[in-house]
Amino acid sequence: MYSGERRSIIYVLGLYLSSTLLLIVTLFTSYYFYEQDQLMHNEKEILKGYAANVEEKLSWLHEENGEKLQYPRFESFKSAIYDIDKNLIFSTLDEDIKNLGDNFFTKNSKSYLISPLSPYYMGAAYIVVQKGTKDINILSDLIYIAIVVVLITIITSFFLVNLVLKPIRENIKLLDNFIKDTTHELNTPITAILTNIETIDYSNCDEKTSRKLERIKIASMSISNLYEDLVHLLLNHKASLQNADLNLSQIVLQRVEYFANMANMKRIEFILDIKDNVHFTADKQKMERLIDNILSNAIKYTNKSTKIRITLDETHLSIEDEGKGMSKEELEKIFTRYLRFDKSQGGFGIGYSIIKSITEEYCMKIDIESKPKIGTKVTLRW
Repeated sequence: MYSGERRSIIYVLGLYLSSTLLLIVTLFTSYYFYEQDQLMHNEKEILKGYAANVEEKLSWLHEENGEKLQYPRFESFKSAIYDIDKNLIFSTLDEDIKNLGDNFFTKNSKSYLISPLSPYYMGAAYIVVQKGTKDINILSDLIYIAIVVVLITIITSFFLVNLVLKPIRENIKLLDNFIKDTTHELNTPITAILTNIETIDYSNCDEKTSRKLERIKIASMSISNLYEDLVHLLLNHKASLQNADLNLSQIVLQRVEYFANMANMKRIEFILDIKDNVHFTADKQKMERLIDNILSNAIKYTNKSTKIRITLDETHLSIEDEGKGMSKEELEKIFTRYLRFDKSQGGFGIGYSIIKSITEEYCMKIDIESKPKIGTKVTLRW
């Protein structure tokens, strides 16, 4: 899976899940408060019925007016009566109610209803009825449902993302196969050209012919460098690591010498500050790929008659050019495979992708500083 695919999946999953969670929270919150309101409404209606029962009993006692009066009691609720001045007459409540201003309220897991009484049976002007409040037990169910919905959403969104990315994967696969076939076909002619150029005796050639041969050699080196990049890109996951203690100073000097002819064509001067015997444990071919890509990019995108500064010590390697530079937006996308900012230059847009993969493999930190029309500085730290 390419990094671009992973980012796409993460973005879509994040957007899909956040919107779904927001919807779930909104719906469940609304449902929870709706159930709570319904419960309070039902409690109030029940208490109204209880208050009517008390009023009926008080009416009966008031009419009997007997010598032995007993305040009515009920198993399912408790009650109290207050006079017109809100003084307690009689109560079976668990606690005394000080404020009779509220019509209905809950307190300590109990519901209370205050109902005015007219006529004033037994001198009572207010009836207060009390019952235990029914708990709302839907929260745990809502959480369970929410978890199930989120899991289904994750599975669904992952399936949808893969469905959307399928044609992109197929196109990338076609491109990789094309590059693989092209790379295979390039190998033989590149080897033949470079081998024959190396055997030519320049001393027997006139100046004009020598310049033509030099151009052919530089062009062949460019093709060879591109070929090595493609091989690394396509076969890196299959190649076994051959890490060894490398003299990085010698390798950098060798790669500078390798690109000397290419730099001379643009009258580019190398300014070297390379400390002797800097060692690093890595695969030699991969380190050469890493340095070659940074150097070739510096030469390719720098201006004529400028300088490229190369610094190496025990902690870092930096290569700085005086080229066209890059914008902030381009720097953010610099490691995207197959992406080219300057279509006038050749290549497949894989150089920085290879640089990134090798630096990650060897736990290097890469820092790229660039300003348009000023230049670019690439620093590797370890």
